[in-house]
Amino acid sequence: MKRLIPWLMLVSLPMLFSACGEEEMEPTEASVALELFALESCSASGDTGAPVLYKVKVVRRSGSKTEVLADKEFDATSTTLRIPKIPEGTDIELTILGVGPNPEAPPVAFARAKNLTVTQDETAVVDTALASYAGFSCVLDRPSGAPNIMFPTSTTLPDGRVLIAGGFTKIVEESGRFELGQASKQAHIYDPSIGTYDPVGNNMNRARGAHSAIYMPGSKLVLLVGGADMMYMEKDNTCFPFYFLKNTAGTVGFTYELFDPTANNGQGKFLAHDGDEWPDVDNVMNMTARRVLPGVSLNNDGTVLVTGGGSWPSCQTSTETDSDYQVAELYRPKSDNYTGEFMESYGALTMKGMRTGHSAVRLGIKDKRATHIFWGGSEDGPYAELYTEASGQKDGTFGVFTPVEFLDKNSYKKRPYFHTMTPLKDRQFLLVGGSLVKSGDLVIPSAGDAFLMDFQSDNKVGISTVEGLDVGRYFHSAASYDADNVVVMGGFSSTVQGEKNLFAATATDDVRFFNLSSGKFSLPPVDGAPMPRGGHISTPLPDDCLLMVGGAGVVHEDLEFGSNTVPLLVEVYCPSAVCPESLWETTCYQE
Repeated sequence: MKRLIPWLMLVSLPMLFSACGEEEMEPTEASVALELFALESCSASGDTGAPVLYKVKVVRRSGSKTEVLADKEFDATSTTLRIPKIPEGTDIELTILGVGPNPEAPPVAFARAKNLTVTQDETAVVDTALASYAGFSCVLDRPSGAPNIMFPTSTTLPDGRVLIAGGFTKIVEESGRFELGQASKQAHIYDPSIGTYDPVGNNMNRARGAHSAIYMPGSKLVLLVGGADMMYMEKDNTCFPFYFLKNTAGTVGFTYELFDPTANNGQGKFLAHDGDEWPDVDNVMNMTARRVLPGVSLNNDGTVLVTGGGSWPSCQTSTETDSDYQVAELYRPKSDNYTGEFMESYGALTMKGMRTGHSAVRLGIKDKRATHIFWGGSEDGPYAELYTEASGQKDGTFGVFTPVEFLDKNSYKKRPYFHTMTPLKDRQFLLVGGSLVKSGDLVIPSAGDAFLMDFQSDNKVGISTVEGLDVGRYFHSAASYDADNVVVMGGFSSTVQGEKNLFAATATDDVRFFNLSSGKFSLPPVDGAPMPRGGHISTPLPDDCLLMVGGAGVVHEDLEFGSNTVPLLVEVYCPSAVCPESLWETTCYQE
């Protein structure tokens, strides 16, 4: 596996000391060995140079208490270092700040490793990628020739790696509009410990974009659902630009994939539809409902609920009225008692409203049963609804959908499409953006569409407006690494053009922080200019940074268009919130 340029190597393994010309020594106490791999700045304007000093702190967290185990400084020119006398134990965390030539300036690099285990008389060897602090770092070690993508999926695996699959790679001009197509069969895994982006062992059975994906802990597989062969983008900015048509979307929306991340020594592989490992001989969902951008949510019993995914309102399409899109589907994983397939519900899993472009997130688990929220994406019915799983779902006793009740019935009357809904602490959620429906068409997003939702013990929800979003957006990303801070990035928006009645042809480079304690948005300090992007993914990493993959600022410039070939865009963003200015001197920890 190819690795990135090493800036620093902290080691205490005897063979590594020998390789560097040092005298061999046996470790006689618990210690930490760390190897850092540098990610390069994505922007010349944001390149603050390499570190000259590393500040390294090792701590153990216990509830709200932080015990400092080691506090070291190393010259950045050193290549072989050791952090000895770390007491053995679990839940150990290590953070590195890279300081540039000006010690009064912000740090230039950041890395963090969590959930470490240190054992007496052994060396805990840790790899972690060193990225720009408060900036965007480019992942350069990615397959040659991999194209840029829009509307892929990202799935976090149990070991912290991220699976990125599918997406549209090409746009062509046809009949006065753009066709977004050439969906990809490819998938890759990003390893945050060493900053590599490698292809999996094989391709998907079907090329797909605008699909959904979720990891199933019980079966240890990833389920990828639906998608389309092609979508459209209108040139007329008075109309919602993205949509699909049933007669050109292909049949991939009926199908699904299973991915095994443990196969091929961790390289992973997709199970072949015609192979012995594939449990469902039909490998399809309901053949009457193409699932494009459906909602997926995991039940406590290991089943997956798939909702919505029909066509959405635009100037070229009307809301899909086929009742099949109002019926949810349930995937039952393979086990000793079941073969693994989508179950026949005979209409029992019928939602209160037909939803598409909605959000689907889990509210929580009570009495071993999960409750999910489905928000927006409908022209009628309740604004949102809940589903609570039944105890006998695997045998055909399904749960029920119920409308969401508001503490104040007049507090919220919106039906957003392609918004984000981010889970926070204490049954709270941040709802951001989305295009709204009016007179049967989608209209431009509002800069005021940001809300904090607070679910009470009786599942009634209080909702309050969050100030400071300033830019209305859809097909953006929102991600939280700690259920307290949320990074909202990019998206398509009308404000890019300065018009209030037109959709944007370009994405915004706007970045906003939301902090639950303050209850508002703020503009973060960002080293260099963020890249404008929409239709991308943003995934929290174990080191509290975010992985950003794909997306486009201007679609026909950032995807293959004519002879223009665009390489895959992969970035890591470490927001300043991972180590605020007040904690620089204490290497990111409150003392």
